[in-house]
Amino acid sequence: MSERRWKRFERDLARDVGTERIPVTGERDGADFETAVFVYSAKQRAAQFPRTVAAWLDRVVGKARSRTPGKVGVVVVQRPRHRRRDALVVLRWSDWRELHVGQGGDAWRDA
Repeated sequence: MSERRWKRFERDLARDVGTERIPVTGERDGADFETAVFVYSAKQRAAQFPRTVAAWLDRVVGKARSRTPGKVGVVVVQRPRHRRRDALVVLRWSDWRELHVGQGGDAWRDA
């Protein structure tokens, strides 16, 4: 049987950061994979990601690239009735991985 897209997505992201996907055994409690520092939950959605956030990210990534090579575009979103410390940070996976894991390796693909 072929692997489902969401499972492949989780597996590929986990490998991008040098770990493995946590199998669905009832023990993962929302975590799809983890490293020594981070616990990740991967979400792959077709229509539920807010277009506004995607547009903001595209714009700031373009601005970052136009300024200085190596700059990373980041969107910080404060949700209504939440403290600033609970704001959400959104950046491209490729930027996250480069900042925290580094480049190189055969596992890294622009898929």
